[in-house]
Amino acid sequence: MQPIILKANSNEEISKISQPFLEKKFKEISKGDSHIILKKRNFGSPIIHICFLLLILFGDISFFENLPFLNSFQSSPPKYNIFVTYIFCFFYVAYIIFNLFTKTKVILITTETRDEDGNPIKFNNIDEV
Repeated sequence: MQPIILKANSNEEISKISQPFLEKKFKEISKGDSHIILKKRNFGSPIIHICFLLLILFGDISFFENLPFLNSFQSSPPKYNIFVTYIFCFFYVAYIIFNLFTKTKVILITTETRDEDGNPIKFNNIDEV
């Protein structure tokens, strides 16, 4: 997750740039004299969460008995039902982790133009956000 870096000329401009982000439910992680860091976590779509939870709670193999590749499980013991529930749980956790680490947005608004090593900072455009 690469942070979005925006340039400001003064502390007043930092607060002016950060205000729309705070209204869009970004949280202030850090604030200093020359910077502010904002973060918004993304856990994924609520519809997909509901679907996964319904599959985990009510996802018995008998619901899917008309699918051709699951015909072999129809007369199987109930331990396969637990196995399918574990599979749904695994994919649900993977979905949450994927969204958390790839879709979370971090925004740094700063007045500094060089990093700690003296290299120039590459700034993003506000339109890219």
